[in-house]
Amino acid sequence: MCRTRIFSSGCCFFLAFFWSGLLTADTVVLQLPWFHQFQFAGYYAAQAQGYYEQEGLEVEIRAGMDDNGYTQNPVEEVVFQRAQFGVTRSDLLVHHARGLPVVMLATVMQRTPAAFITLDRYHIKRLEDISDKPVSLPLIADKPDTVIDIEAVAALARAGVAVSQMNNRVENWDLDALVQGKIQVTFGFATDEPYILKQRGQTPHVISPMDYEIDLYGDLLFTSESTLRTDPDLVERFRRASLKGWDYALKHPEELALYILKTYPLRSDEYDLAFLLHEAEALRDYIQPDLVELGYSNPARWKRIINVYREIGITDPINLDRFIYQPADNNNLANWSGLILSVIIAMLIIIGWLIRARLHLVKKVQHSEQRESQLRLQAETDPLTGLVNRRRFSLELDVCYLRAKQTKSPLAMLMLDVDHFKNINDEYGHLAGDAVLCSLARLCEGVIRETDVLCRYGGEEFAFLLPDSSQEQAMEVAKRLMKAIRGDHIQWEHHTLRYTVSIGIAELKRTDNEGIDLLRRTDRHLYQAKADGRDTISIDAMVKAPG
Repeated sequence: MCRTRIFSSGCCFFLAFFWSGLLTADTVVLQLPWFHQFQFAGYYAAQAQGYYEQEGLEVEIRAGMDDNGYTQNPVEEVVFQRAQFGVTRSDLLVHHARGLPVVMLATVMQRTPAAFITLDRYHIKRLEDISDKPVSLPLIADKPDTVIDIEAVAALARAGVAVSQMNNRVENWDLDALVQGKIQVTFGFATDEPYILKQRGQTPHVISPMDYEIDLYGDLLFTSESTLRTDPDLVERFRRASLKGWDYALKHPEELALYILKTYPLRSDEYDLAFLLHEAEALRDYIQPDLVELGYSNPARWKRIINVYREIGITDPINLDRFIYQPADNNNLANWSGLILSVIIAMLIIIGWLIRARLHLVKKVQHSEQRESQLRLQAETDPLTGLVNRRRFSLELDVCYLRAKQTKSPLAMLMLDVDHFKNINDEYGHLAGDAVLCSLARLCEGVIRETDVLCRYGGEEFAFLLPDSSQEQAMEVAKRLMKAIRGDHIQWEHHTLRYTVSIGIAELKRTDNEGIDLLRRTDRHLYQAKADGRDTISIDAMVKAPG
């Protein structure tokens, strides 16, 4: 098996080498939407590792800022043929709906890291709190090729915020303006700006569109219909090499971070090696390479995204078959003649069987890996509520503990227990009890952030991990949850079920030697809340941040 794989790989390399000697490399431009950083590491990796060269491509990777400091719009650059490929977000579908000839080639991020960024001192916890406070948000599109932050527009619509009445300042994404109070909310990436703000001694607060059930794709690789129509082989080669580059970058983040730092001019001195490594780690949660194949795009999910667009008034007809690229077996052998054509056909016949055997083996390995991933997910998930289970929670606790100690940031924990849950099971049956637990799980999900960890700890007990949160912030979460629970009426057969919970809260102390110390203290407060009469909250005494 090993010999077959090595021989097959050798033949593929020989074919690429043979073609490279016959063909002049195709020169193409990839237009980025922003500064150079790890957000585009896959393309740098494809360049550095020679994947583009192996596909007969010479690629220029252009940053999204020109020499005068103006942002280059990737959609405009690609549509007007100043670049063959570009990177943007889900706004690409809006441009397609408006008639621009763009085609989505690959989905790099399965979730968008785009988010509203504010500071704790402005007391804006949700979008509804913005009111007339000064903000800098990308909400207006003056021309068809303008970048549109759909995440921002859709989330504000879901929150019931009237965009026309907002005190929206010039869009500059200037963190200095945020720190100085000239604006109180801006729009950026959860992987970027919060880290920079913390480095400046600020306490950022992130409001994710996911808090309002706006679930869009992140970075997309795209091209124009013209490029795809005139040279489909070039498009496929570029896509293939780019995804290979992303696979390499995600497996070698430190190597790519050093390469970016050495090769490309970055935004400022703040965007150093530590930032790139932080960004690399944070992006994995949005790319999800362990769960979804790189580049994969789900048409059914795009249909759900279209419904989001319709909510905010974008009703132009959308043809997903034209928008989503479907790789096809295209080649240019018909353009070859004489001896060259005969040689290439002969070589393809020789290696065809070997490649087919190799692909069969790869598919078997991928199927095995997918099955292993599914089993791992099942082993870490509570089957009733869909939340992580106690086993996964213990691992997350260790990770959060170490991160809090290293970064000297707060870490809070919240545990709750349904009061008199046995009475519900005894009077209405265990299925009724399950309905209560599922309803409670949804309410719990509604009060936490994307970075928090929610677990069904066992039976009717639930546990929360709240990174970068003090116990006072955890108390606010607990109060919101209790308010939601008091309004939760579960219809079961001919009965209306109501319930209460007891909650214990603790914060990591400097003297804690491991995460289990925080867990034990939170558990003691849970039982103290029950001893205090239930339907109440028990909290730690004041603590100092871990050192």
